Amino acid sequence: MLEELESLRLENERLRAGSQPYSDIPAPLSYRPHVFYCIDDADFYLDEPRWEGGGEAPILYSRNPIRSTDYYIDQHPEIAFCFCKYYISQPPGDTSLLESSDGVFKQPLPVRQTLRLVAAAMIDAVEQFVSQVPGFSSFFPDFDAGNDIQEPYLFMFYSLPHVQEARSGLDPQAQGLFDLLYESIDASHGLEYASVTKQAAHGRTSSRLIQYLIQPGDVLVDLDGPRTQAYLAVGWAETDNQMRRNYEEEIVEYKTSGQNQTVRKGVKRPIKRLQYHFRVPVTYWSFDGNFERTNAILSFDLEVGHESETVPITSLRYIPLSHLPSDVRKTLERRGETFWSIRFRRYITYRMPTGENLDITEDRYYVDISTYRKLHPDRTRNRSHLRADLGTREMSRDEPPQGLYLLIFPPTIVGYNMLHKTWSDLYVDYIYDIDWNKQAFQDLVVDEEIKELVQALVTRQIESQKSTDSISGKGNGLILLLHGAPGTGKTFTAEGVAEFAEKPLFRITCGDVGIEATNVEKYLRAAFHLAKLWDCVVLLDEADVFLEERDVRDLNRNAVVSVFLRALEYHDGILILTSNRVGTFDEAFKSRIQLSLHYENLTLGQRRKIWRNFMHRLRKVDAENVDIEDVLDHLGELGAEDINGREIRNAITIARQLAQFKEEKFCYSHLTRVLRVSGKFGKYLKDLRDGLTDDYIKHDTGVRHSYRVKRANSMS
Repeated sequence: MLEELESLRLENERLRAGSQPYSDIPAPLSYRPHVFYCIDDADFYLDEPRWEGGGEAPILYSRNPIRSTDYYIDQHPEIAFCFCKYYISQPPGDTSLLESSDGVFKQPLPVRQTLRLVAAAMIDAVEQFVSQVPGFSSFFPDFDAGNDIQEPYLFMFYSLPHVQEARSGLDPQAQGLFDLLYESIDASHGLEYASVTKQAAHGRTSSRLIQYLIQPGDVLVDLDGPRTQAYLAVGWAETDNQMRRNYEEEIVEYKTSGQNQTVRKGVKRPIKRLQYHFRVPVTYWSFDGNFERTNAILSFDLEVGHESETVPITSLRYIPLSHLPSDVRKTLERRGETFWSIRFRRYITYRMPTGENLDITEDRYYVDISTYRKLHPDRTRNRSHLRADLGTREMSRDEPPQGLYLLIFPPTIVGYNMLHKTWSDLYVDYIYDIDWNKQAFQDLVVDEEIKELVQALVTRQIESQKSTDSISGKGNGLILLLHGAPGTGKTFTAEGVAEFAEKPLFRITCGDVGIEATNVEKYLRAAFHLAKLWDCVVLLDEADVFLEERDVRDLNRNAVVSVFLRALEYHDGILILTSNRVGTFDEAFKSRIQLSLHYENLTLGQRRKIWRNFMHRLRKVDAENVDIEDVLDHLGELGAEDINGREIRNAITIARQLAQFKEEKFCYSHLTRVLRVSGKFGKYLKDLRDGLTDDYIKHDTGVRHSYRVKRANSMS
């Protein structure tokens, strides 16, 4: 400790020698500083208080009281400025702070100090000085030389690098008065000022130095992974020394003797800790469709064993950005740029690490805060709309706010999950631009005539929204019906259309809508509204329930069909219906559907192509864990398996999981094992149906027709 103090003293002398403001111009002899002492914010004295014995508890005592500081100053016009030191009369709970080991009372320490500039010439000298200090008004916007100035006199600490230059602009009398003030503050705080820079350079601080460490314009970071939040300090860190408290935790050891008697073995030395409370005024962006600079007070505690104990700056609750790795700043900058790009409506990819291995799950969301507020007024009713601190002109700019304001954007924003159809809070750090999979449509294994026709109609619909219907107000959309057996590529076609059209895919199923006419109408109206608002491709998967022929004996079904017919009539955009039961369709739908496409069962060549496509995708995402060539060498055997596209995908997924479980490289043998086990269920169904296939049964009941339908031989 002594070596450190000596080092600080030498450093202070070096700094003085380099920026010594003093000259041969003396302060006017009539001016001098003065010190007052106050006990319990009540009585003022001219002498420094001390502890005296007083029965059960010592008493804080001064012998030279005064009527008031103002009266004393009036009687002594030579006082240029005065320091007021404040004490509390209650003895400290820690006796080591009160007396030494031999019972001698220690000198009490003030809980706070203030500086008051008294003489008009002194006030004028300081005002002249600070006006010459660069950036002073930004760091001290409320500075008034006529008011009391709290210790540690941050105005002087901030001005240290500019003392010589600013002082040179003062008149001779002001220079002398300023030198007198500078010398007084340097005598009491010079070593501490020098310690600030030295400790910060080593990444450490203390309870005394935090109020210097955190300054206006500093970005403070609350590190919490994707929830990390940055704030811009708009003031200095403050502490109320009277809030400082010490507490003891007494540790007592016990031992058990004979006859189950527990006796006190001994008392370990109490653990004494000091706790300091700090506050920092900050600002940061809040967003609800408007950007508001929200002002707040950050509060945090620092716990130490003694006042001069240093701690790592990175152990603080709010860490200055300058003391963090550069990648933290890069993360905050990217967050600001990303948030700005989604301030209006935006379709995005969300890649969130999950699990112990931080595997990436990828979903797509639509970010639209204004629509969220309209759809959920109950969640925002008690929140007043944020003030628009960024006007229309600023909001329309492509570039986000620059400088430090780029770093203080919120960590989360609300988004709509297009798959699960729910609103969720998203971490902005996990939001990315969508990488449209244009290859998906090209990889679609269907007749080339179907692909070309679908692509032509969709492209034309995108290029022009004009309708051939002459009745105003009716839908201008494109409605396609894709029908055929399960696993023939109908749903994949819709997904591919959305990818090459670069539009969100809004998937609707019977489970989403329900079967009650009133609920169906309400849901479809809301779904089609969002789809139009976000320019989506709408996929109504397995639409049989809504398209089924009406029956005079089932009024609810009739109502559902009527509601759906009405929705189709006025829908704008691209709507794709899929079904494997077109034989039950109501005839009224025929005129509403621009194009119906039949998907035949997969041929041997198509199945081989699907296997090949899946393997090529695996090569891109997980090549090191897959023996691609081994699988491709057996395409003939795999293609001979009479399964559909969905069953092929399921077989690959299960086989990969089997390989991972066995800690082996995925290969053809894993696929054969899965196909052998799953094929037993298919054989069971064929035996149960006396060798009849699904296609034959559906054809026989008039549900659908296949030109490739055949009666399978009995497997029994």
